[in-house]
Amino acid sequence: RMTQNQVDRCLPFYKDAGFYAMEVWGGAVPDSVMRYLNENPWTRLETIKKAVGDVSKLTALSRGRNLFGYAPYTDEIIDGFSRNAIESGLGIMRIFDALNDVDNVKSTIKYIKQYGGIADCAVCYTVDPKYTDGQEHEKVFTDEYFLDKARQMAALGADMITIKDMSGLIPPQRISRLVKLFKQHIKVPIDFHTHSTPGYGLASVFAAIAAGVDVVDTNCWWFAGGTGAPALELVYVFCQKMGIDIGVNMDAVAKINEQLKGI
Repeated sequence: RMTQNQVDRCLPFYKDAGFYAMEVWGGAVPDSVMRYLNENPWTRLETIKKAVGDVSKLTALSRGRNLFGYAPYTDEIIDGFSRNAIESGLGIMRIFDALNDVDNVKSTIKYIKQYGGIADCAVCYTVDPKYTDGQEHEKVFTDEYFLDKARQMAALGADMITIKDMSGLIPPQRISRLVKLFKQHIKVPIDFHTHSTPGYGLASVFAAIAAGVDVVDTNCWWFAGGTGAPALELVYVFCQKMGIDIGVNMDAVAKINEQLKGI
């Protein structure tokens, strides 16, 4: 819920930081911008693009056929929305369906690619319920289940696949196994997205990095941890110890954090 004015104060330092990508739109962002700030979400995207240029790709989160809303839309709307989003500066659309219904992501993949964007398709991670009836139940959310969903999305033209753990449920050993499996069978880059809610998000990010993941999602310090993603600063420290250059200007990140603390 940062205002556009608050966002603008940070943008020169985000540009200097040189991230691969910055998630700035989609999901609940347009909703919050309109509902709580009375601002225009398209202005937000276009203003960030103007300030950052081509230094970092701008990314948004799409709920598949629901786009950024809460009801399914027709192909005509998805087509026009995707065109306008790319024209306004979007580089990557991360597309997911909460139930991993691949049919619900098809249209957005098609139109985002048609207008020159990158289609980042997310496989949503979850776990089987804990049954209390004492009966044996067949596992649903197996490694093979997640790989099958990723393969289907890759076959539809996904340019990237994200393992999207929106509840922070994936433990380090499981993400390590999944990353290796995906890298073995899928030829596009693999991203890992998690949250710190149960407390082991940071460990899972390091396990994914050690397993060879291509991209990980982080937050700057003041937004990290808790229900947020692991802190970039901690990822940086451990990557240094692992001999991995994350390619980010950490002096600029420190200046971002100075702004965010005041905000």
